[in-house]
Amino acid sequence: MRYPCPYPARRDAGRREDGVTAHTATPLLSRRALLRRGGALVVTFAIASHAIDADAATRPNAATRPNDKSVSPDEVGGFISIDANGTVTIYSGKVELGTGAVTAIAQIAAEELSVSLDRVTMIQGDTHLTPNQGPTYASLTIQDGGMQIRRAAATAREALLQQAAGNLNVAKDALTVRDGVITSRTDGKTLSYTQLIGEQKLAMKIDPAAPLKDPKDYTIVGTPVPRRDIPAKIFGTFNFVQDHKLPGMLHARVVHPAAVGATLERWNDDACKKIPGYVRAVRKGNFLAVVATNEWAAIRASTAIVATWSAWAGLPEESKLFDWVRNSKIDRTEVLQSAGNAGEPRKPGGQTLQATYDMTMNTHGSIGPSCAVADFKDGFLTVWTPTQACHLLRPQLATMLQLPPERIRCIFIEGAGCYGRNGSDDCSSEAALIATIIGRPVRLQWMRADEHGWDPKCPPVLLDYSADVDSEGQITRWEADIFLNEQPMQRSGATLLAATLAKLPKFGSGRGFYNAGLGIPYNFANSKLTAYWLANEPLPAAWIRAPGRLQNTFANESFLDEIAAATASDPFEI
Repeated sequence: MRYPCPYPARRDAGRREDGVTAHTATPLLSRRALLRRGGALVVTFAIASHAIDADAATRPNAATRPNDKSVSPDEVGGFISIDANGTVTIYSGKVELGTGAVTAIAQIAAEELSVSLDRVTMIQGDTHLTPNQGPTYASLTIQDGGMQIRRAAATAREALLQQAAGNLNVAKDALTVRDGVITSRTDGKTLSYTQLIGEQKLAMKIDPAAPLKDPKDYTIVGTPVPRRDIPAKIFGTFNFVQDHKLPGMLHARVVHPAAVGATLERWNDDACKKIPGYVRAVRKGNFLAVVATNEWAAIRASTAIVATWSAWAGLPEESKLFDWVRNSKIDRTEVLQSAGNAGEPRKPGGQTLQATYDMTMNTHGSIGPSCAVADFKDGFLTVWTPTQACHLLRPQLATMLQLPPERIRCIFIEGAGCYGRNGSDDCSSEAALIATIIGRPVRLQWMRADEHGWDPKCPPVLLDYSADVDSEGQITRWEADIFLNEQPMQRSGATLLAATLAKLPKFGSGRGFYNAGLGIPYNFANSKLTAYWLANEPLPAAWIRAPGRLQNTFANESFLDEIAAATASDPFEI
């Protein structure tokens, strides 16, 4: 079966939502320059102070010159533009991680703007072009990110209808709109969106009160449409970050330490110099990498280089992992949830039940090892990355490299799946470090051992439970203590591996704890949940899937089932 391409071929920002990347030297343009080139009639809906210098694209290295201010998420133009051909471009800070988000957001925008779906193209996850809508996680892409775009589209539609009413000298409620064409029911006169926009630039804030379409009038949302990314993935034409190429690009491999806490004592690349295509080694602190003109030379050099690492035996014994967790240094103690008086003595005739649950470390195990491409030129850094958080990675890189954030551009390109924080950001940080040191575009591809050895692990978690049950089998007290390292639960993300190895500054934004997954889901009269936040972790850690929710839900439901079994009760009736 052949699938028709649902969007026109474009070179907007150098790439499309189907993953096809422009591998030519075509510059990545600013938003304004992108729309001006080709004589587009533009509705930017954005004030000039938030736009990018229109001449930036004509200067050298325009591709690496981000705007000096972030794209505003409260401006309609932060999300929407319409060109002279009526093509609608949606700028989404949320990205495609395999869930169909790009297709769904395009449907939402097309529906609310009353344009056909094939006229909507998507730009996603680009700190130069898209608003900061937060990381793509926690099932918030549609319910938060999609709704921001929906409200922006509704604001734009209403403004265009209001303008058409004035131009046609009819009441606004006498107008209908279909596929970007507004028609007067009074006399049949029409105006298209592009006719209304002309050369003017409309500046407006997103109106939270802009009326949304009634679902009964939907013609796009709620209907089955082909996923935009699937055909290219099925037929092998999709370009993942592993496929991205730049002119003059070098290839790199990192020689990671022999153990997590090992230090680099000495190294020698004499054998590497005999390999055709070998360029150089890059060393900073405990960070060591090799660079070559082709990938095979980089792989050969990574095994030929001689590196001597210090001995390190800092991991706990596997059989004693949870003794290590229980006895770890506690950074702080926090009562996350409390109701009634959990310290009240048990009444006569009941029983007390206790249980402990532990969850060991887990790796994300992405099927494809991480990859990233970086280019550093004239003080500007561009990173093509599979991160799920471009707007978070940028300040992390800025801190690590001591660069102003406005001199860093992070551009999302799909990579291996990352439900949770796999090695994508760490690989991206290493590519960025290499690029800033050598001043050349570089592609860093992790090997399988790098991905499984150095992706941040879901940390070990220990949960202690205690509950009182009365003579009628009702729970009268429920207490839970959770022992967990705090770092994976922070919104600021896990520490970048390159910063750790190279002993560079690390980004942090305070505790910012995300505890939605750690609550007690039942309304017990007396309950208490206490978190013991641990200062250390056996291996670098990050969340896997929802932070804390997997472990906490398993333990909550298991303990409830054990209480039901001990009291011969139906767990639904307790």
